[in-house]
Amino acid sequence: MKRFLVLLVVALVAFASAQKYGGILRAGMQTDPVGLDPHTTNATASRNVLENIYDTLVMLDSRGRIVPGLAQSWSVSQDGLTWTFRLRPGVTFHNGDPLKASDVAFSINRIKDPATKSPRANDFAVVRSVTAPNDSTVVITLSQPFTPLLAKLAFSTNVVVSEKVTRENNNDLNKAVIGTGPFRFVEYIPQTRLVVRKWDKYWQKDNQGRPLPYLDGITYTYYPDPAARSTALRAGAVDWIEYVTAADVNVLRADRNLTVVGGPSANFRALYFNTTREPYNNPKVRQAIAYAIDKKAIVDLALFGTGGIVARGTTIPSGAYAYTNSPYNTRDVAKAKQLLAEAGFPNGFTMNLYVTSTYDFLRTPADVIRDNLAEVGIRVNIQAEDWNVYLPKALRSEFDVTLLGTSGQADPDDYLFNTFHPSSALNLSKYKNDRVTQLLEQGRRTASQSERQRIYTQVQEIVLQDSPMAFLFHSAQYEAMNRRVQGFLHFPNTSYLAFRYTWLQ
Repeated sequence: MKRFLVLLVVALVAFASAQKYGGILRAGMQTDPVGLDPHTTNATASRNVLENIYDTLVMLDSRGRIVPGLAQSWSVSQDGLTWTFRLRPGVTFHNGDPLKASDVAFSINRIKDPATKSPRANDFAVVRSVTAPNDSTVVITLSQPFTPLLAKLAFSTNVVVSEKVTRENNNDLNKAVIGTGPFRFVEYIPQTRLVVRKWDKYWQKDNQGRPLPYLDGITYTYYPDPAARSTALRAGAVDWIEYVTAADVNVLRADRNLTVVGGPSANFRALYFNTTREPYNNPKVRQAIAYAIDKKAIVDLALFGTGGIVARGTTIPSGAYAYTNSPYNTRDVAKAKQLLAEAGFPNGFTMNLYVTSTYDFLRTPADVIRDNLAEVGIRVNIQAEDWNVYLPKALRSEFDVTLLGTSGQADPDDYLFNTFHPSSALNLSKYKNDRVTQLLEQGRRTASQSERQRIYTQVQEIVLQDSPMAFLFHSAQYEAMNRRVQGFLHFPNTSYLAFRYTWLQ
């Protein structure tokens, strides 16, 4: 009898363990990826899938701290110019090839190469060379000290790819999706599904030494209509959804079968003015528009009070580097009219506002903006297109004014250099101010946090005066899931790296 009880206990423990880890997660996504080559895409929809297929040299954890990734350790020379990374042993790509330091060097050089046309090329502009003295050591040599280097290496599309696979596919990784991440690519059927399955030889383990990921796989399906996404979750067609619309946050929270996680995230949303086009090449016009917009109304009405927080300064949310003393924090219609008159537009003009119809938080604010600007004589013509059509045009600055932003930032350089330096592919406003350029370059070379804060305060003061953008809000991002989904954590940088710790109960 005693032996039977022991066997029963062992069996129950084994059964509980089997129930705890595994399952195929059905994830309801907002939209299809815009390209599957991690080095050439800048779409969040691509990043949120690819970051679990590929790995980066270092990573960000759920608290935004830099932690080891493919590199298990690193050191930097006293002059800050030479960084040496030691790769962890035993890592293999999904085709079975071992990871080598030469793959890391190839990957960084590929991002830097102008022929790749990577939107992240500027992340490594000061990298003089990347070498692999042996298969487990990577040496990055800089032309000048570069404080944000680790943050750039952790960005989840600055991944390590296979040199062999890339060369075999003529430098095009859109159909050769082979990484070292926790999930291997299986198939992608546009506008239908993308399927990944557990990589059994993945290197990462949890705190108890158990292999990751816990899930057996993920099937991503696409629901561009946010109401359809929420309905699919409540009906049991999917287990987890991203981008819970602000209108649905409290509704889903009230459902006892569901869990909602999230909150303010590392991002910004703004009106981008194409400063090379009239009348937006006139700073008084841009200032007038910034004064005329009621940012609080956007958050309260378009975002239902739950979808974001008002931008009190520029691109940076509240924190050490944020500047919050913006002249546009109080709406001033009279001031806006005065500036328009001084700019030669006493009766206003017609604005073409280009937006995407795919993301509600980038579409619904346009209605509030249209009503606000009508009060100062600006007649807003809203032009909306699907994300897959909209984004390539926006990235080429093919707009007069657009409503956009970026997410996933880990360093003030991501918020400021990427947005306002004339060499950056993400400077969609085509903004140029020589003093701002000088300060941004200085900030990259400066190690002291207090000195960087002083530099970035100056940058933001000038940017607010020039107003190449009207800074609106910082999105709050939410994910919702069936209570069967366990272990998922919301990352403030909007990453889904937590899928490697998730399982179905």
